[in-house]
Amino acid sequence: MRKAASVLALLAGVGALLTAGSLVLASTLSGDPERPGRITTTVIASTFPPPPGPDPVRVAYAARIRGSRAVVAMAVKGDDAIAYVCDGRRLGAWLRGRVYPEGLMRLQGARATLTGSVQGTTVLGAIDIAEDVLLAFEAPRVGPPYGLYRAKTRMRGADLEGGWILLPDGGQVGFVDYETNSGPAPRLVPGSGSVTVAGESIPVSPADPSRP
Repeated sequence: MRKAASVLALLAGVGALLTAGSLVLASTLSGDPERPGRITTTVIASTFPPPPGPDPVRVAYAARIRGSRAVVAMAVKGDDAIAYVCDGRRLGAWLRGRVYPEGLMRLQGARATLTGSVQGTTVLGAIDIAEDVLLAFEAPRVGPPYGLYRAKTRMRGADLEGGWILLPDGGQVGFVDYETNSGPAPRLVPGSGSVTVAGESIPVSPADPSRP
């Protein structure tokens, strides 16, 4: 009976340690001839690492720029951000950068620089275009299917990159950069996941700042 009680006590202790998030290893009966049936225990405990946290949520912002044909949209995921400014005719510029803890953001591209600040559900900022044009904007948060979409692939041996901005008012602006065929993008149907460029279907997805 004493042996059974000791085993039960040991199992209870193991269960308590496991519940506390520890790993336990125990030996069983002792081989000591003077104290038969005695249980000796060796316990090695280590804390389990905490489970990984959830992936950052992607948030989109988009707006028309007053006094200009251009439209701007941003996608933020954690502290990574990607933005696109486009007029649907000649301008289609991608920018990448970071969002700092205080909400400030700075994004850089080959043709423009964006500085801004997240104020609640709105981004206030300005875009400095390479032609020394400063475009101020106020972009509210938008939900699916609105926001920024991107296509980046190779077609017929050449790089293709396209951007689309879908606005809550039903407007849409886009531009495709593909060799000598750069120009206004074909209309993107929300939820379709693709457009046709030069007779070929090209995959399109919401812009993700964590992807190249």
